[in-house]
Formats: sequence, C-alpha cells, structure tokens
Amino acid sequence: MTDPGAAANPPRSGSGCGVAFGIGLILAGGLFLWVNLTGTPLALLLLDALPLAAVWWPLLLVLWGAWKVVTRLRTGRAGLGFGEVLLLLLFILGGTVFTLAQRAIESQGLTPRVTEVRRLIEQQSGPFPVHAFVTEESVSLPAEGEVEIRISLPAGNIRVEAASAAAPGAPEAPGPEPEGQDVPGAAGIEGRLQLVKRVWATDEAAAAARAEAVRLRTGPLDPGTRQFPVRVEDSGTSEVALELLATLPPGVRISAFTDEGWVRVDGPFARVEARTDDGPVEVRGAGGPVSLTVRNGAAWASGIEGALAIEARRASVEVDRVAGAATVDAEGAPVWISGAESSVTVRGRNAPVAVEDSFGPIEIETRIAPIRVERIGGSAVLRSEFGDVVAVSIEGPLEIRTDSADLEVRRARSGAAIQAAGGLLVLDDVAGPLTVTSGRGEVRASRLSGAADFTGDAGGITVRGFGGALSVTTGDAEVDVATDALGGEVGLTTERGDIRLALPSEGSFSLSAETDGGDVDSEFTLERREADGRSRWEGRAGSGAGRVTISTREGDITLRSHPATGEQR
Repeated sequence: MTDPGAAANPPRSGSGCGVAFGIGLILAGGLFLWVNLTGTPLALLLLDALPLAAVWWPLLLVLWGAWKVVTRLRTGRAGLGFGEVLLLLLFILGGTVFTLAQRAIESQGLTPRVTEVRRLIEQQSGPFPVHAFVTEESVSLPAEGEVEIRISLPAGNIRVEAASAAAPGAPEAPGPEPEGQDVPGAAGIEGRLQLVKRVWATDEAAAAARAEAVRLRTGPLDPGTRQFPVRVEDSGTSEVALELLATLPPGVRISAFTDEGWVRVDGPFARVEARTDDGPVEVRGAGGPVSLTVRNGAAWASGIEGALAIEARRASVEVDRVAGAATVDAEGAPVWISGAESSVTVRGRNAPVAVEDSFGPIEIETRIAPIRVERIGGSAVLRSEFGDVVAVSIEGPLEIRTDSADLEVRRARSGAAIQAAGGLLVLDDVAGPLTVTSGRGEVRASRLSGAADFTGDAGGITVRGFGGALSVTTGDAEVDVATDALGGEVGLTTERGDIRLALPSEGSFSLSAETDGGDVDSEFTLERREADGRSRWEGRAGSGAGRVTISTREGDITLRSHPATGEQR
C-alpha cells in the first residue's frame, strides 16, 4: 500500500544544483540591473570587482559548506551530485584565476596600466566631460652648430614636423646659402611647441587647475652635447592626456621618448631617435640616420635617407624606401621591408619576415617564423629554424639554411647553396652553381643551368632539366632524373634507393651502371660485366662525349630515353 505521507511529501534532490543555479541567476540579474539603472559600464564593474573577488571568493566556499551542514542537520539529507561537484570545481578554478590575475598585476607593476584602461573606458562611456587646454610657446635655437632637440613625455603623444611642411604661419626654413658657406643645421630659426592637455573632470574649474599643474619646460642648451631638452612636468596621471606638437627647423637632430603613447616624426631632420614602450612610432622623410625602439605597438619608416635601426618587441615593422643600411631586431610580430637601397639585416624571434624590391645584400635569421624574399638585386643569406622559406627572383648568390621547414626557390640568377634537415624543397629556374644538402627531405628541382650537386639521406630527389654537370649522392632516397640535353658529367649514387634516369634519345654519352643486389632495366643497349662481386652494365650512344655514371648497392636502376615511350612521366 502506498504511504500517503510519502505521496504528500516527495523526496527532494540532495544535489543542490538547482539552488546554486538559482543563486547564480539572482547575482547575474542583479548585476545587469545595476548596470541598466546606474549607467555604469559593465567593464568598470568587473575592474572594481576583480580585487574583491581575488581576496574574498573563498568566503563563498565557507557559506556553501555551512549551508550543506545545516541541510544535513535539519533534513538528514545533504548528498553531493555530479552537477554540484562540477559546479564546485568550476567555482574553485574561477576563483584561483582571479587571485593569480590580481597577483600578476601587483607583482608586474601593472596597476597604472589598469588605471589607464579604466580611464579609457570612462572616456568612451562619457561619464566625465573632456576639457582641452593648449600651452604654446616659441623656442629660439642657437645661431651656430648642430642642435639636438630631446623631447620626453612620461605618458602622451609626440608629433614632430618640419617647419617648411607645417601649417600656415609656422616659421619657414632658411633659403640656400651662398656657395662656399656651411649651412648649420637649422641655425638661427625659431621652433614652435604646442602642448594639448585633455582633462577628464566634471568640474571645469578643477579641470583647469589640473591642466595648469601640467607645465611645458624647455632648455637650457647643453654646450657640450648640443642638446636642447623639451619636457613636461607633473604628467602621466589618469586624468590628463597629453599631445605635444613640435614644429622645428629641418636639419636639426630629433630625440623623442614616451612611455605610453605614439611618436610621429615627419621631415628631413639630420637624425631621428624615437622610443615608446606602449604605442606606435612613425618616421617619414628623415634626412639622416634613424633609430627606433618600440614595444607593444608598431614601427613605420618611409623615405629614410640614412641608415635605419629598429628594435621591436611585440610590435610590427614596416619599412618603405631606405637609402642606408637597415637593421631590424624583432620579436613576436611581422617585419616587412621594401625599397632598401643598401644592406638589410633582420634578426627575428617568432617574427615573420618579408623583404622585396631591394637592391643590396640581405641577411635574415628567424626562429619560429617564415621568411619571404622577392626581387632582390644583391645576395641573400636566409636562416630559419622552423619557418618556411620562399625566395623569388634573386640576382646575387643565395644561401639558405633551415632545420625543419619547407623551402621554395624560383629564379635564382647567381646560384644557390641550400642546407635543409627536412621538409619539401622546390627549386625552379636556377642559374649558376647549385649545392643542396637535404637530409631527410624531398627535393624537386627543374630548369637548372649550372652545375648541381645534391646530397640527401632519405626521402626523394627529382630533377627535371639541367644544363651543367649533375651529381646526386644519397643514402635511402629515391632518385628520379630526366633531361633533354647533357651539358656535363652525370653521377648518381645511392645506398638503398632506386635510381630512375631519362636521357635524350639523340644524345652522345658513355654510360656505366653498377649495382650489388638490384636490377637494371634499360632502353639503351648495354653490355653486362661482372667484377669484384658487382654487376656492371656499360653502353655508348653517339660519340660518347658525355659521361654518365650510376651506382647503387641495393637499389634498382631504370634507364629510359627521353621522352619516355608508352608512359606518362
């Protein structure tokens, strides 16, 4: 008989998943309701909640445990279901992530960066109006000698323009001096400085007071180093954003540094040095050497008349037209260079590198990133540990070394030396001497017009068309060679790999093939001889001018006239 009490009071689940899910819905609904009612951005609430969650999240575990104990004492049931266990694990994992994130922010000194992020969120959400204030002044440069303008901002943007390219009303650059007189770099010309201060504050008077505390300081000139400092006092707070515009005579030397912000220099200055720890840098039209140091941003350089040196960390690099030597040390972001008239040297770590339309010698070394070079007028030295390499239209000697990567070479005009431990190697239209060491990779070569030497351990070596001497030496690799004409001696040697050779049917050559345990299948007339336990086949075509030697210990040898009859090659 059914117990009426049991029917009236059905047993309840002891897993607690429904209660935990309900609590989660209440918290999420309350959070979004607070955002809708107050207009506070959700991102700000999360930033504010991170320190609290990192410290106090274990308290919820205590409350959860207390609830389980009370449930057990009152009802005698407090089971732990699979869903509740999973929810508990996810909760502990999330709390641990909060704690580790807060500790990382504190230990790495990232608290100012979080404050900056908060300011940007406030700026976008618009709870505080932006008040702009401008400080402007003119600076007089010495009448003689070169001058270096050193601009530094703890946080803010820097823009430097040449006076001749500035807005109307800016001081003009001097005209050409009479012949026979030296032109000091912008001597006796005034420059102009404008500091724009954007202040976030609800009270305009408070914004003005804060802007007044941020002052622009210039000079004095150091007579020894010829440096003229331009700096900002009391900057870098989260309430003020700075942008400095410097209009300076062309020909002076420029140094611009900021920790957070971007730097842009535009004009024919005698020398440019720029550095930023968090932001991009752009230099255009510099008349002398340029040195850039960029982190967490990007580096752009174009129209550089002197040498160029770039150090980039987690910052992409783009270079267009540089007359002097270009040197790039990059990590974690791509590098692209075009129009280099002199040498190019790139060191990359996890940084893809591309160089094109350049005329001087290039040298590129990367670790875990690809390399691509195209239309290079000089020599090229390419080294990559695990990144693929593509080289197209190289006029000078080409040298490539890879560990485990694919490689492609097309139109190398002065020969190539290639060393690859593994991967697919594709070579096409190579003029001049060619040396390939392939390890265990597969090699496919075609249209070779110079002497070629291939060495490999395993895989396969395929050659289609060669105009000079050919030498192939392998261990276990399969060898497949075909040509329409012989321009030199041919030597093919393997230990255990099969050899397939197609020779011109109307050619003139003497042929010798040796094997210990393999078979020989030939379309040419050969005479077999036994010597020292080895089988040798010899033959002659035409005048026998060319010499073809084939040797394998355990592989088979197949000889065909080219083109082959009755089969598709």
